[in-house]
Amino acid sequence: MRTEEIEMLIEIRILSRGGQGGVTGAKMLAYAGHLDGKYVQAIPKYGAERKGAPIFADIRIGDEHVKTHAPVIIENTHSWIVLEPSLLGTIPFEKLSSGTTIVINTRQVPEELKNNPKLKIGIVDAVAIARECGLIKSGTEMVSTIMLGAWVKATEGVSLESLKQAIIHQFGEGALTDANFRSVEMAYAQFVSVV
Repeated sequence: MRTEEIEMLIEIRILSRGGQGGVTGAKMLAYAGHLDGKYVQAIPKYGAERKGAPIFADIRIGDEHVKTHAPVIIENTHSWIVLEPSLLGTIPFEKLSSGTTIVINTRQVPEELKNNPKLKIGIVDAVAIARECGLIKSGTEMVSTIMLGAWVKATEGVSLESLKQAIIHQFGEGALTDANFRSVEMAYAQFVSVV
C-alpha cells in the first residue's frame, strides 16, 4: 500500500488550566478537521474545574468514521498541545510512542526534554503573542488559539485556512477574530521545532 493510501487517525491531547481556553481550542481544532473533510471528535474532560485547575481535552481526526468514544489512550497520542508548561510533569513520557509531537507554550525547551530522541518537540512563546495581540481576559493570556496555529505548523494535521474558518465559527466576525487570526499567523511563523 502506498503512503498516500494509508488511512489516517490522529489523536491529540490538549493540556491546559481552567480558563485558558483548552476546551474551546479542542472544539475549534475538531471543527477545522471537519472543514478539511475529516471525521472528528472533541472530548473535553468536564468536572469540577475551576480557573487555574489542570484540565485536558482530547481530539480525534480521521479519514473514516471515529468509532471510539472515550479519552485517547496515552500510547496512541499523535501529539500533545501544552498550553501551560508547568503541566509537562503530568505527561507520562515513558509511555509515549516514538515520533509523538509535543507543542509547548514556552520560550525555551525544558532541560528534561532536550535530549529525548523519541519525541518531536516544538515551542512557541504564546504568552508573548497573546500580549502583543491583546488576547487577555481577566488578566489571563488566552493562548489556546495561538497554540493551535503552532500545532498546525508542526503537524499539518489540519489546514491553516480551516483553522481560521473554525475561529470565525467560534467567535464570529470582529476584533476578537481579527486578533486571533493575527495570533495564529504569528504562531505559525514563530513555531520552532527543536528536537
